[in-house]
Amino acid sequence: MGFFEKREVDPNREIPIKPTGTLAEDKHTATLAAIAKYSKPVQKGLENLEIEYKVNRQTRMCMCLFPEWDPSFPPYNTAKLASAVKRAGYACKSFDINVEAYNRFHNEKWPIDFDPWDPLRDWHWLEEHYYKDIHPHLKPILDEKIDEIVEFAPDVVGFTLYYCNEAPTKYVAEQLKKRMPNVLIMVGGPSTHASYYKGDDLFDYVVNGEGEQPLLLALESIEKKQGIQYNEKEKSMIIRQPENQRYNLSTLPLPDYSDFDFSKYKFPNGALCEISRGCIAKCTFCEETHFWKYRQRNALSTLNEIEHMYYEHGTNVFWFIDSLVNGNLNELRGFVKGVAEKGLEIHWTGYCRCDGRMDAEYYKDLKAGGCEVLNYGIESGSQVVLDAMDKKVTVPEMEANFRDGYAAGIDAMTNWIVGYPNEGHKELEDTLTFMYRVRNQGLIAISQGTGFSVGVDTIVGQNFDKFDLSPFYYYDHWITKDYKMSIVHKLIRMKTFSIFTDLLKTEKVCSKPTRPNLAKFHYDIKFDNPDNEFDIEYDYDDFDYNIIKPGISNFADSLVNEIWPFLRIVWRTKGAYKLHLKFRKEWEYEEWGERNAAPLDADYIFEITDDGKWTADFKWKYQQDEYSDWEDKYWIENGAMQMSPDPSSPVWSIMDFTRDNSNAVIRARKLAWKGDAEKKSKDPYNAYDFKKFKQDEKDFISVRNIDFSFEYEWQGKGDWSE
Repeated sequence: MGFFEKREVDPNREIPIKPTGTLAEDKHTATLAAIAKYSKPVQKGLENLEIEYKVNRQTRMCMCLFPEWDPSFPPYNTAKLASAVKRAGYACKSFDINVEAYNRFHNEKWPIDFDPWDPLRDWHWLEEHYYKDIHPHLKPILDEKIDEIVEFAPDVVGFTLYYCNEAPTKYVAEQLKKRMPNVLIMVGGPSTHASYYKGDDLFDYVVNGEGEQPLLLALESIEKKQGIQYNEKEKSMIIRQPENQRYNLSTLPLPDYSDFDFSKYKFPNGALCEISRGCIAKCTFCEETHFWKYRQRNALSTLNEIEHMYYEHGTNVFWFIDSLVNGNLNELRGFVKGVAEKGLEIHWTGYCRCDGRMDAEYYKDLKAGGCEVLNYGIESGSQVVLDAMDKKVTVPEMEANFRDGYAAGIDAMTNWIVGYPNEGHKELEDTLTFMYRVRNQGLIAISQGTGFSVGVDTIVGQNFDKFDLSPFYYYDHWITKDYKMSIVHKLIRMKTFSIFTDLLKTEKVCSKPTRPNLAKFHYDIKFDNPDNEFDIEYDYDDFDYNIIKPGISNFADSLVNEIWPFLRIVWRTKGAYKLHLKFRKEWEYEEWGERNAAPLDADYIFEITDDGKWTADFKWKYQQDEYSDWEDKYWIENGAMQMSPDPSSPVWSIMDFTRDNSNAVIRARKLAWKGDAEKKSKDPYNAYDFKKFKQDEKDFISVRNIDFSFEYEWQGKGDWSE
């Protein structure tokens, strides 16, 4: 949020007055001319969403957002849906319980030793953690809002469902059902995607995917008292747009913020906006690209919304929530040209992909149209990994984007993925090298270094073999077939990634992914010359990172060598230092939660001179928790492996995504199989292979009690000089 934090709000700031008369007409004419050069006709195959207004509608609706979610801005999706509902003539009231709870937490000083809205702490909102840690403090707020909802007397209550707000959402749904037995509960949002949603008696309607059309159809059905056609298996009516039906985003109504108080949010002069839906890329790790097909609003439509917010609410800071704001370079350019012609003094940012077509002149136009920061999905600084991700960009092109953006006055925020299946030690150091090289190219934020995970809707998830992944998983995470990459390897990389970013000196104030206890507990480092900053190149292809060779197992042997890319990059960039780095099982559980932590204790004592002479004293203890009743957690149902999650279990289970046939999965599967001669003749709608599953089951039986536990100590010395 570094971009917004430097945008201080003047409480006495006056809302700009919209030009009228001849001046307004001249500006409008000039704007249309500027946009026309870049904006194109509507994409083929798009329909206009027709919203039929009727007087005297009887159905009443509430929309609610529960914590935990980002309290920076009013909820854009809720405001867009409310606008469509009201345009059709329904009475609708929106509640942002998330921001109410956030403010109450800070004003009342809840006796909690962590910030529940810290994204690294969202596991506290799950299952028993929520009821133990947060619910006692949140319950009074929820009960107040329940009273307000009941007083409004809605026929339908809609909830936005995320994985981290399921507990408070279900609590409120249960209470509303008790007090209003006839009320209908509708849920939508990411957690209602077909691949993840599990049936719940509380929810009458489940909106899967885009919400405008399904919501209006459901309300029309309720208005006509046609009742609910329940899905026997899911206990709810699943409603979604037809697969091939896509609506023109430019025809959707502007968001309705009449129920939201902007002053309650972290950035009262800020708002979210949307230029597009979907993504033009097909990155192999990404699920979102398969949820819906890409569409771009025309430049004038986006400009009209921005202008409306600017003059109606005094909003001058915007965050575009698109998967990528630059999916259509022409429409984006038309939009910024329009902003410049209108004279709107706005500041905006958005997610984007690096793109070799964005040259220096393009960045100058973005800057003139209010762009101050671009949030790049870098993911990796290694060409090998970028190609495996199918990012369709080169490292030199990414460097050029940073350079040209910086020259134009546009800062950079970055997102990274650590621990891709084909990411070796060299590739990891390539990533850290790239980050170091662009540190003074307007860099103002570095993401936490998200660890790679396999999603059912991803190309990776639909082709384990292609990415050398085992069909078995451990601690609810993937593992490679050779056991040389796992959740433990990934967590070491994520931790050292964060430490390295801690050490980066940048020209601008840069928000970095410092973990809650990173500097306090994990490491102590002293440099011979703290001011050293060395230029480095990609010139270390022949370096051997497998220095330690204990011969224990693939798992252990690779794990003990995870430290070298970090140790080497620190020396290459800073020179001589002394380091003590520690991992403790209890710290990992506290920081990550049980499902994502690993039972690792490790100590690294390392010293290196300027000329590369080093000594090391390392200790590791990896101890799997004992678990004897695995048979009670494992069963076969409909030819598929089922297993109750147990965070401390050393037992494998089978991760097989071929049983899922949601629309998004099918799209991902087709792309995953593209060019595969063996799978060319197979039906992607019937991907489940019972014969293969039986073999996997047989293999599972043989490895179910595999134990990776080990203890090892190592002392060594070496010379990294030329």
